[in-house]
Amino acid sequence: MTKSIALAAALLTGSALVAWTPAPARAQKKERDLISREEILASAQKDQDAFFLIRSLRPHFLAPPRGVRTLGGAPAAATALYINGTRAGDLAELRLLSAADVEEVRYLDPSRAENEFGISHSGGAIMVKTVKSSRLDRKLPRF
Repeated sequence: MTKSIALAAALLTGSALVAWTPAPARAQKKERDLISREEILASAQKDQDAFFLIRSLRPHFLAPPRGVRTLGGAPAAATALYINGTRAGDLAELRLLSAADVEEVRYLDPSRAENEFGISHSGGAIMVKTVKSSRLDRKLPRF
């Protein structure tokens, strides 16, 4: 009887809840707008190109943004691509980039992209940071 009272008291004080909380290593949450290096290396797409990697892990990065309206019903602007902070044309450039060379991929929704880069980014932006930027900068054309 006294063990059950002690257990009930421990549950009420919260000391027993410490054992049920996940460890920090297991509690890593997948962010919706970020693909990290650890996630890339753990994925089966690490040997593919960056476009295939993004399409597999976060397909909403490549989808046209919903709810973006323009005057006169014109189509919304395409998603902008930045590699190492430099504008890199359209999303087809991702096919030239190996997933193994990517450090992280971050997606900016249209409102965040417009706040950061201006109104020409109404389609959002994909920011790619590479591991070996000096070697890759020579291979990719810049616009």
